[in-house]
Amino acid sequence: MLTDRQRLILATIVMEYAESGKAVGSKALLQDLQLGVSSATIRSEMASLENQGLLQKEHTSSGRVPSQSGYRYYVDKLMPTDRQSMEIKNALHRVFARNFQQVDDMLQQAVDELVNLTGYTAIALKPETMGTRLSGFRLVPLDGQQILAIVVTNDGEVTSQSFRLPDGMDVSELDSMVAYINNTLVDHLVVDVLKTLSGDLPLTMERVIRTPAAFLQLFGDVLARSITDKVFIGGQLNVLDFTNDSNLQDIKQVFQLIQKPQSMREAVGTANDGIMVQIGEENRNELLQNYSLVSATYHVPKHGAGAIAILGPTRMPYAQTVMTVDQFRNALAEKLVEYY
Repeated sequence: MLTDRQRLILATIVMEYAESGKAVGSKALLQDLQLGVSSATIRSEMASLENQGLLQKEHTSSGRVPSQSGYRYYVDKLMPTDRQSMEIKNALHRVFARNFQQVDDMLQQAVDELVNLTGYTAIALKPETMGTRLSGFRLVPLDGQQILAIVVTNDGEVTSQSFRLPDGMDVSELDSMVAYINNTLVDHLVVDVLKTLSGDLPLTMERVIRTPAAFLQLFGDVLARSITDKVFIGGQLNVLDFTNDSNLQDIKQVFQLIQKPQSMREAVGTANDGIMVQIGEENRNELLQNYSLVSATYHVPKHGAGAIAILGPTRMPYAQTVMTVDQFRNALAEKLVEYY
């Protein structure tokens, strides 16, 4: 159990170390806190915090820095939660005051602003795609025998793929296939449409129109890509600014990890209040155990859960970072509800 003075000293060391990156000594604390006690008393309190595993010494300085346990104590029990920031408010306005044609654009803009605010690496995951529905399918002639197949879904996502028609075939020969898809499959869940493509639909269509099976495969491929999980990243190279790892292979693995949607969903995890702070060795993925990951889940009714996260050093301003992620999470969820 910490005394009020010890709690104040620990909180101050966490915040000052996050800002300066330098170990904090008793003289600096004496000047900053104005507690009316001697430097010796401050040193004694710091020694007590060290004995409890909340502070540790740096070899190059007589000052102290927070331990991982110290950071955890600060986040759980000392971190202020009611601070307001005009900087965050302005960033939210820049992102969410505009109209977006696609969810992808919104998420990328959000992570870019998070990078500007924090200087760290920002990550966003779209809501799960179980509620995505087919809105339309088109074939657009290009040059020569080249055709562009376009799938549009109800989230504004436009997925396309070009292909070449066999010599002697005209795109108009495929109009009946396009009409059949738009008349019978639009507004159906994409996952259900994909199931029908692997079931009886090819046989049904063969009885209605004469269409090479290859074009149904093409439609299925483009449709599947429309609901492929994606991860949106900003400031990826910022990892190099706060990593303590000199092994380039390990850093490369971190880069690869944050680009994989499923891996990041597992790394982010979930929390009852939607906010999770994983510090150092607390991280679910061992590749991230030299970092801290502040993440938040958000929910869009009928569309599932998405997530945003900040990857940074263990020496980060946790109160500011948590508040930033939380406010972006709330604004993102509201904007997506409005969008859908």
